[in-house]
Amino acid sequence: MTNLRMKSSPLHAGELVRAFRLLIRQARAETGFINCRLCLEANHADTICYEERWETQQDFEDQARSPRYVQILSLMESATEPPSLEFHFVSETRGLDYLASLRGKE
Repeated sequence: MTNLRMKSSPLHAGELVRAFRLLIRQARAETGFINCRLCLEANHADTICYEERWETQQDFEDQARSPRYVQILSLMESATEPPSLEFHFVSETRGLDYLASLRGKE
């Protein structure tokens, strides 16, 4: 998962939201796309939060090398403060058996 949080000038927030919406439309057509989320923070309308989810790490890596991702990086350059960008990868998934073992009910 990719999490981006960036601050923009109030005058440019609407333009950035429109640009991210176009990138979301492009992402939907890509292999491995799960979903995207775009929002403005409730108490800070000039702070944009953008999240992408991909099926596999390879799907994400393919996106990170794509022209679409170059556009995301370009949008980040317009931030009024250094943006926060994080990548989260899941290495293991476990089910109810794991919860049961934690609670001592095997």
